Amino acid sequence: MISYAQNFEDVMLWRALKHIENGFYVDVGAAWPDEHSVTNLFYQNGWHGINFEPNPSFITKYKELRPNDINLQMAVSDKEGDAEFHFIDGTGLSSLDESIANSHDHLGFKSHASLVEVTTLAKVFLQHCQNQEIHFLKVDIEGYEKQALLGNDWNRFRPWIVAVEATLPMSQVENHSDWEYILLEADYIFAYADGLNRFYVSKEHSELLESFKYPPNVFDEFILVSQVNAEQRATQAEQNANEANARATQAEQRATQAEQNANEANARATQAEQHIELLLNSNSWKIIAPLRKFADFLRWFKTGAYSYITFAPGSRPRRVLKSLVSKIISKINENPKIKSKLLKILNNFPSLKVRLIRIGSPSTIDNSKFKIQNLELNHLSPQAKKIYFDLKNAIEQRKNEVQK
Repeated sequence: MISYAQNFEDVMLWRALKHIENGFYVDVGAAWPDEHSVTNLFYQNGWHGINFEPNPSFITKYKELRPNDINLQMAVSDKEGDAEFHFIDGTGLSSLDESIANSHDHLGFKSHASLVEVTTLAKVFLQHCQNQEIHFLKVDIEGYEKQALLGNDWNRFRPWIVAVEATLPMSQVENHSDWEYILLEADYIFAYADGLNRFYVSKEHSELLESFKYPPNVFDEFILVSQVNAEQRATQAEQNANEANARATQAEQRATQAEQNANEANARATQAEQHIELLLNSNSWKIIAPLRKFADFLRWFKTGAYSYITFAPGSRPRRVLKSLVSKIISKINENPKIKSKLLKILNNFPSLKVRLIRIGSPSTIDNSKFKIQNLELNHLSPQAKKIYFDLKNAIEQRKNEVQK
């Protein structure tokens, strides 16, 4: 079993009451529903009961984690009403006794007061336990244990076992003499003290006294919840480590695969280089070397020399010729006698005349002086006729622009 209590109180109570199925408990000053809880072991084993806890943060947790319990946000005393409760947040040190709450100031525990509802055990038992056996009652309310015990009707409501905190808060100073008489006078028998609490058994269930003969020991077969939590953290850490190792292994596998791929690529590259070397050193490659050179020559001739020879548009020879023709035409236009003779000659060669006009730059030709005369259009090809009319229209358009 798992022990949740601060001082093995649940181990002692379980030893005495483990034979009870679906038992009933009452926890006065319940504090946490899991940590340092005397009743959590029993709740986990099918028991239920009543939890008194005025601290709203604690009672909220009870309502969440203990839905089968009766969870009361009340303080317990010997009379009903409202009273100032001195809260020390996040601890189990809160109390109805202001002096006890203030006694923790030197330890850094600051308290603040707030009104809470106060009830008695007798009233709550009358409401919830008229036909319900109370198998154990635990009281731990920081110095107000006497008032809580005085508030019960011990003749009518008799828990089988009563466990009460028996030292002043945060000390080993025993204070059970203040309230023990209440239980002894109600026919309860002192059974066991653990240094923090005192256990009492009702006279009618005195057979349970045997269970308190020895302190918690190996035969109780329990482990602490702190050990369980530590093991769970260790297990989680191990799982995280295994997941990290798995991710690392996958990364190594991917790296290995990448290395294999790189090696295969290098091997293919080396193989290709070897094939190329074999090809370059082969007889067939050497035999066709002249053909490769001739092919290179043809490519050069097509892109270079051929364009020079054919005066292809954009080629340097064509540009040089156009410039030269333009200059010659300009000189001819300056000498009317030479111009007249040349025109007579060119009139006999219409195609040549048109070709020279096309090669020459129109911007350098004085159209008013260099006129095409006596040109027989019938002797021209369709393309030459088109060029002639285009040129004629351009000259007319330029004339109009000059006149404007």
